[in-house]
Amino acid sequence: MAIWQYLLIVVPENSIDKNYNIFENNETDFLPDTDSFWENFDGDIPSIISELDQIIPKANWGNDTFINWKGDGNNDEDNDACICLTDDKTKIKEFQFRIDLRKASNITNVLQSILNLCKKNQFVLIDLKGEIFKPEMQYSMESLKNSNAMKFIADPIQFFENLENKRNNFK
Repeated sequence: MAIWQYLLIVVPENSIDKNYNIFENNETDFLPDTDSFWENFDGDIPSIISELDQIIPKANWGNDTFINWKGDGNNDEDNDACICLTDDKTKIKEFQFRIDLRKASNITNVLQSILNLCKKNQFVLIDLKGEIFKPEMQYSMESLKNSNAMKFIADPIQFFENLENKRNNFK
């Protein structure tokens, strides 16, 4: 993941308690598993995949159960998405996407399109701080403004100085 990418995890709205912190019980250095949130989802998976195909180009890697999309990083459109399916391709195990913050059109076009897909399918979003919110631009912008990706975009030197200061405080 590039530092200028803002990552959001997608889960069905009816599968999550609004007070639940997805990161609270995660004991690894990786993103927490979300497959349990998808157990009762019975939405139209081919339609979701098809709609994502219209938003971000399909990547040239992955397979039938690990589906990836990747934008043009050379054009500051390093947006991507990933949907992991069960082996029988009947259930989603994971869905996440990242938006490249270096270009405003990634927010106004790509993020807005994915938010629309999420609204249509009654999904909610979870940011890297564990905040859960509806797929609406106002909530996404609040989360985005507090993200490390935005801090980097706003002032890369200050971002790295802050990292160095935090590192020195832990010594």
